[in-house]
Order: sequence, then structure tokens, then C-alpha cells
Amino acid sequence: MDIFGNTDPKKMPQHLFFGALAVHQKTAIRASIEKQNFSVCPRHWYIDADFKCERCAREFTWTAEEQKAWFEDYFFWIDSQPRHCRECSGELRRHLELRKEYDATVATARDHGTPDQKSRIIQIVSELQQVIGRLPEKMTQTKELFEHQAKRHAERAAGGSAG
Repeated sequence: MDIFGNTDPKKMPQHLFFGALAVHQKTAIRASIEKQNFSVCPRHWYIDADFKCERCAREFTWTAEEQKAWFEDYFFWIDSQPRHCRECSGELRRHLELRKEYDATVATARDHGTPDQKSRIIQIVSELQQVIGRLPEKMTQTKELFEHQAKRHAERAAGGSAG
């Protein structure tokens, strides 16, 4: 008796590949369900599947090897699926890292930050603006304040060295 495709990858529940443009049955590799995070329906097989990136609209293949890592190494919930291609996922992770760095350092930089800290905040906000576009007003105001302070600091340094 085949339960959830345990003996035949073609009999796996379709919801495990919801939204896939294509599923390539010939690429099936056996899964270790004892390593998975599931409640009722495990994935007995990992199978290459093509999806469309929600961000850039390019097609990409979620490989069986990637699925194995997701579900057996990183313990993603078994119903998880990719929403973005590898490139967009990397960019989104980078944005998140920048935002976390901003959040962790902006208060210190605002209160008694060094010119290097303020310069870093300017860089972070500039990069996020280029990629995301419109940012929260507080972030852009902080960037403008730090740019103004940096300009004043540079003017004072130039004035002091000229005399």
C-alpha cells in the first residue's frame, strides 16, 4: 500500500509542489523522513521542481538536493516551498542583514556616534534606497542629518588645517 507516495514518487501529494510549473519525476531521490519536521504527511521523495520567482518573475529549479538540505539539515516545515530564485533570496537576505545592522547601530550613532559609525549608517541607508526605493521617513531623515553633520565636520577639519 502506497501512503503519501512512500513507494512511488508519482503518488506524492500534489500540495507538496503547489504552484510548481513542472515537477521532474526522473530526478527523485529518497528522503529520510525521520529527519523531517512534519505532522501528518512526510516527503518520501525529493524531486526537482520548477517555480516562478515572486520578485523577478524568472523561472528557477528547486533541486532535490536543495529540498533535502531544507528539510533534513535545516528542519524547515515540510510544506515549505521557495518563493524566490537563488539570486533574489540572496538579495533579500542582504537587505535583512543591512536593516538589522541599521537597527542595532543607529541609536548609538545618533546619540554619541563616531564619524565612522555615522558614515556606515549613511552607506546602509543609501544601499537600501537603491534596492528598495522608498524607506521609512525616519531612516531618510537620519541619513540626511548624518550627511549634514559629516559635511560640517569636513568643513571644520579643512578650515582648521588651512590655518
